Amino acid sequence: MKASWMLIVIAALMLNACSRQPTCSVASGDMGVPSAGCLAVDNGELLLVKIMGGTYGPPGGSVDSDESAQCAAERETWEETGVQVSAGELAAEFDNGFRLYWCEAVSGRKIEISRPIEIQHADWYAPELFQHLKWRYANQADIIQALMIERQ
Repeated sequence: MKASWMLIVIAALMLNACSRQPTCSVASGDMGVPSAGCLAVDNGELLLVKIMGGTYGPPGGSVDSDESAQCAAERETWEETGVQVSAGELAAEFDNGFRLYWCEAVSGRKIEISRPIEIQHADWYAPELFQHLKWRYANQADIIQALMIERQ
């Protein structure tokens, strides 16, 4: 009996979190993309998430069939960090189809993790700290740092 009440409470909390989801800021975007994420830079620091397994990377994930890659990047960033962003131009596209967009944090730097099973930690990191983190993919720190330098 207790377990079923716990499931109801968890489901209610998840539905409440979904109802607060911001509207996408991109009217028309890139369709047919499998996955997308954000390079959200604020005051020279990049928003990164630490996922289960202890590796770091930019927030991102799968694109729903009815949404653009930019909207997915915004949604995934908000779902994983609680930071509302606005997706801009394409920063990089990888061989697996994953697209990273430059995103602006429109809600500020406050982080609120609502998926503690998926996301262990999130924070803003200066590029000089990148080499000290365990990244999800090989050379990811170098690639992202180069993109940030190129963007300046």
